[in-house]
Amino acid sequence: MPVFRKRRARAGGSPAEAPKPVRPRPPALVERLARIAAETAPEEALEPALQAVLEESGVHAGALCLFDPRQGVLRLAAESGLSDEGCRRLRTVRRGDPATWDMPLHGLMNGRAYLIESAARNRYVPRLIEAAASVRTVACVPLNAGPAPVGSLILVAVAPRSLGERDIRALEPVLGDLARMIEATRRRPRGTETPAGSPATSAATAGLVAVRDRLLAEHERLAAELEGARRVADQVTPLTVALAEAERARARLAEALGAAATERSEQARGVATLEAARTEAQQLSEAARAELASARQTAAEAAAAAAASLAEQRRQVERLEARLADAEAAAARRVEAARERERAHERAVEELRTTLAHEQRLREEREAAARGASDGRAELERAHAAADEAARAHAAANAAAEGARAQLAQTTHVIEALEDEAARAQSEILRLEAELTGATSERTRLEDALAEARARVDEARERDGRHEREIARLRRELDHTAAVGRERVAESAGLGAQLEGLAAERDRVRETVAGLEAERDRLAAEAAARGGLDEALARERAERGRLAGALAEAEAARGALEAAHARQATEAAARLAALERELERPVSERTPVETQVDEARGEADGAPMQVVTVGAAPGGRPRPGSARLRVVVLDGDAAWESAGTAGNDIVVLAPGENLAARVTEIAPARVVVNLAARGALAALQSLRASGCTASFWGCVAAPAADRGVALGTIEASRCPLDPEAIVATLGSHVGRGTPVLTAGTDVDALMSLRQALARLGASVSMAWDGKQAADLLAVVQPEVVVVDLGLTRRDGYLITARLGGLEAAPHAVLVECADDTAEAFAATLADPGVAGRTKPLDRMLAELLTRREPEPAQQRRPKIRAVGLTRK
Repeated sequence: MPVFRKRRARAGGSPAEAPKPVRPRPPALVERLARIAAETAPEEALEPALQAVLEESGVHAGALCLFDPRQGVLRLAAESGLSDEGCRRLRTVRRGDPATWDMPLHGLMNGRAYLIESAARNRYVPRLIEAAASVRTVACVPLNAGPAPVGSLILVAVAPRSLGERDIRALEPVLGDLARMIEATRRRPRGTETPAGSPATSAATAGLVAVRDRLLAEHERLAAELEGARRVADQVTPLTVALAEAERARARLAEALGAAATERSEQARGVATLEAARTEAQQLSEAARAELASARQTAAEAAAAAAASLAEQRRQVERLEARLADAEAAAARRVEAARERERAHERAVEELRTTLAHEQRLREEREAAARGASDGRAELERAHAAADEAARAHAAANAAAEGARAQLAQTTHVIEALEDEAARAQSEILRLEAELTGATSERTRLEDALAEARARVDEARERDGRHEREIARLRRELDHTAAVGRERVAESAGLGAQLEGLAAERDRVRETVAGLEAERDRLAAEAAARGGLDEALARERAERGRLAGALAEAEAARGALEAAHARQATEAAARLAALERELERPVSERTPVETQVDEARGEADGAPMQVVTVGAAPGGRPRPGSARLRVVVLDGDAAWESAGTAGNDIVVLAPGENLAARVTEIAPARVVVNLAARGALAALQSLRASGCTASFWGCVAAPAADRGVALGTIEASRCPLDPEAIVATLGSHVGRGTPVLTAGTDVDALMSLRQALARLGASVSMAWDGKQAADLLAVVQPEVVVVDLGLTRRDGYLITARLGGLEAAPHAVLVECADDTAEAFAATLADPGVAGRTKPLDRMLAELLTRREPEPAQQRRPKIRAVGLTRK
């Protein structure tokens, strides 16, 4: 059994928890359930079994609901600790009914246990208990007998207790015991059916009644067999037609399911296309965003690199310009120094030339002196010293000239190097200018690229906006498509369920047809033997006519006895009045009292019943016995007009379409309903539906025979038995301590009805057949009786007819079935236990009109009954 949790995901929780070991079946609970099943009646075992499960589970409240497969509903059968709202929401659970809580039904149909955590904060969980804020966990556990669902177990845990999957797994083995208890409850009506008994008749007619009962029983059996054969013959053709119609409906549903499946596939493909388009749009949007971010980053990096390169190039140009200026200044200084040295060298050369010229002159003078040889040796030596000095000066000048020439050559090399450096600087400047021009063009290109990227970003943003709008539109279409798909899936599920129901109905119809064909064959085989039965039936009819004559004679004798009793009562009253008058006279005037029997005084001295027209003005509603009563009799027989009670207005109305308007116009205090009249129960339902508040008093009468049996107040309900409708119908009739008897075979509905009445404080007894109901009627003496007229052998009609024989006629709710209720109620008058209590119509009507209205259950005083007291 899978367990489905309904809770909120907790952040930070572990993704997977180790499964906890399942607790074995608790021995104490198994023993308790076995003891309850052995010691308690099946219909009484569900409530203590539920209590045992609640105690073992440690939960605060719970409920046990039974599944009705015929109607597909869950009905509350037992509960403990639930609130009024919780009981109302679980009373009759139908799929899709907003007035009920269908979670247990969903779990039962799906075969899954639902575990609802944080139920107090879940708006889909109703107020199951009074302290709803303390509810922590609600569990809905399905109960199955093999593959068939039989019920649901609801457990409500309040703080600090909380149910978990381990607790549900621990209860899983015990669920089979509960399912078997439910199955035993449903088998109880079939196992307790016993023939209904009849009370003893009077001693004078005991033999005749016994013979008549035997012949009537044989006659009814033969009539029932003939009627069954006719019904079987009549049902074969409609069932065949119904089967064909079911087959056509199945084909239509199959076509509808195929169309729905095709449409679902188309919708699935559309949804897939929309999902693909949405995914593609998202991918395009993501790609555009990524491209935009990359373009922005590239542009930013390029702009930063260009700015850094431009700044570096500018700094390098400035450094080169500074170096060039320094080199030009140094070269200028060197050139100026070289020029100065050259001028100095030129001056030295001039001086050297002057010295050489002077030396030449000195040589010439020496030569002149040598030629003259007489100009003095000292002058010559001085001349030689001066010449040597001049030679040394000339050598020094030559050395200085050579140094100047070398320095000039070095200066020339420096100038050439500076010129080369200047040329290189100029070329570097040109290169830097070219690079600056390239950087400027690159910057321009990058600015253009940035502008283009910005344009592409704007275009991407616009495209992204279009994509977002398209995605929103696609999402709306997807949501709409999903909603339509869910509706179609729900319709398909409904069609599937309907198809399954029709298939099951088809199978049942086929089985029924097969059984009917077998029954038809059997009846055809027995047709030959029916000739003897017809002769026996003819003899029985003759015997019945003779017995009817004897019965008429007995009735005449009983009428004569009743008339004699009435005359004797009249004579006794006359004697008593005469004695009282004699006692009032003086003793001297007393005379012997002579009484004569007047045969005529035995007749009724009341005025005949007054029959009013429908158009009479509505009057008030006086209390019974205090003034005139306006009474409506629902029957189509005019024999009621010849019977009645003095001082009452009686209107006889036949059940019809305008009955509600006519009764509203008359405004009767009471409505007497002859259940043996056709359409009587349907008329009661229509009157209640139209708002009629008069009390309905039932009877079973045969106006043509001037005989009838008076019942108590009655109400009518439609089939199938609806517990909520019956509880609403009972109204103030049920209170704390009110004894209630239910009779029927619908176990689920009757168990749910018992739970609802027990919650109101009533003491409910349940009967599954006529014999059990008759025994309980004598023992319980109920104040309220709910009778399903669909009981086997028409026991429901006989139980209803016998209600008038109780010490106090109870309030009865009659659940109408598909039979002919008028014919069935009329047949109960032939039952010995009912025929012995029949009265003439006037006496029966007088009895009904003199009875008091039932008091509300809250105002009733407790009754004390003395049982078993005898006088010695």
